[in-house]
Amino acid sequence: MAKTKINIWEEFANVTGGKFVEREENWLSDKTEIDYNGWKIIFDNYTLCSGKFQQEMTRVIAPMNSIDNFRFEIYRNGLIRSIEKIFGAQDIEIGRPEFDKAFIIKANNEFKIKSLLQNQKIRSLIETQKEVNLEISNQKGVWESELPKKQLELQFYADGEIKDMEHLKSLLNLFKELLDNLYQIKSIENLKAYR
Repeated sequence: MAKTKINIWEEFANVTGGKFVEREENWLSDKTEIDYNGWKIIFDNYTLCSGKFQQEMTRVIAPMNSIDNFRFEIYRNGLIRSIEKIFGAQDIEIGRPEFDKAFIIKANNEFKIKSLLQNQKIRSLIETQKEVNLEISNQKGVWESELPKKQLELQFYADGEIKDMEHLKSLLNLFKELLDNLYQIKSIENLKAYR
């Protein structure tokens, strides 16, 4: 029987030269894995379940070996985030007024996040995203178990299934820029360098 439905992850793998991986477990989706300079960037969907509530999410994940445990969170500013700020939640300003107004930035190293976000290409790629939930975390796959010491993941997630190829390519470019810059500021190792 011929397939009639286009599989976005198979198509994205073909367009980017990545590897298409079919679903391994019932609750996981198919995925695209892209090797980039010794890192693996993984695109998939995840069904977030809580009681009767179910939400399909798009995830982009890049596992990394941390040198300095540098972590950050960047979210688009909205009503809930504004209320958190009113009640004392601290965020970092990078000295770019439009970016500072549009995003909530948290990090455990203010100098490094400011250095990272001085890169115009990174800021532009973040600004083009309608929904921004971008972070470095010690939680596997955003919502799963805690990772072993010195292992972190660069993560992006958004509500729903992202099916627009240009949007997915933009996220891939963002991850490539972030990984290169995190390596340059000596926050992560490049496994390719050890081969």
